[in-house]
Amino acid sequence: MKTAVSLPAIPKQPTAADMAQPAIKPGFRLVPALIGTRKSAHTAWIECPLWCVEDHTDEPTMLEDVMHTSASEDVGISSFLKQDGSLLMYAMLQADPASDDPRLSRAHIGIETGGMPDCHTPEMAEQFADDLVAFAAQLRHMARAARLHNASFEGGAV
Repeated sequence: MKTAVSLPAIPKQPTAADMAQPAIKPGFRLVPALIGTRKSAHTAWIECPLWCVEDHTDEPTMLEDVMHTSASEDVGISSFLKQDGSLLMYAMLQADPASDDPRLSRAHIGIETGGMPDCHTPEMAEQFADDLVAFAAQLRHMARAARLHNASFEGGAV
């Protein structure tokens, strides 16, 4: 008598309820990103910080070139000689997850006054903010002194 040969058991297949979503770190969300080149790209889901405003599907990019950037905060400086706001300073949160430099791969603050942004750790940005507050206070003192000086020429009240 011949013995039946049995096939190895097929493993139990997971149901939709069994398939858990990937664990997302606090402060992140999953977003689609267009990964590849203009000729060959596909959509992949990547972790993206909640503060990032980049549209990662706007143009294809290599995964190692994905950058995260927040909306920028900016200030334009005009004068009565140059009214076009020709000096602009802006700051934004940035992170380059694939960078070999841990300071760039972690969230940092880019501050730009023209050209490439200067990168600051959170501590450096707080010190810079303190310096700007002190600068603003000195600027107010200068404005007050200029107003008093000009009042002496105008013969009027301050």
